Amino acid sequence: MAVLLPLSLFGKNDDNENAVMKIPLKFGQGIKNNRSIIVEQIEAYYYGLMNTIVTNVADCDGRVSLAIFNCSTGEVWHDTIDCAVQQQIITQLSGTPGVYEVVYTTASGDTYRGLFEIK
Repeated sequence: MAVLLPLSLFGKNDDNENAVMKIPLKFGQGIKNNRSIIVEQIEAYYYGLMNTIVTNVADCDGRVSLAIFNCSTGEVWHDTIDCAVQQQIITQLSGTPGVYEVVYTTASGDTYRGLFEIK
């Protein structure tokens, strides 16, 4: 089971807004493995004060690949979660303002996408 960092550790930002934002993910059909259909549950949070994406993955087999794109600057980050070893990964971002796209690809070929903005 994934362990999510407590929101209270991050408090509020200078604008008195919540510094933790859940990134809504949409399931996008990928290439399915016909012998086993697995739906991984993925949650993603942006922690503004630390410029990090925290990803929680529950009940998955294999690896989940993560790609984060700053659509405004072209910056790209890649990470991988090996679900046999861990269910949470923290990915450090630059914090550069812009619109970001997060793309998760599971071992079974499914994709999950989300957008968020850093101001």
